Amino acid sequence: MDCFDLLAYLERARNTVSTKKLFELWEKVCRLYDGGHIGNYQLPEMKTVICPRLRSLCLLQRAVERSFSRLPDSDGSHLLRQA
Repeated sequence: MDCFDLLAYLERARNTVSTKKLFELWEKVCRLYDGGHIGNYQLPEMKTVICPRLRSLCLLQRAVERSFSRLPDSDGSHLLRQA
């Protein structure tokens, strides 16, 4: 297995705009850590990039989903669509 390239993984984490892909990246990082391919300082480095980014993407995704769940009423007000 190739050595862990922290800078490349950090760049991937910063450029990922999909929550699913970011979760997959985090899972891969955790597997590499569990396998001893990542040092003790590299895991927290990855966490400091991935966790806030993941939180932001989840909030953005939730806001977008909420905006699509609102339908204009006949009087111009908005009602939440019942799922």
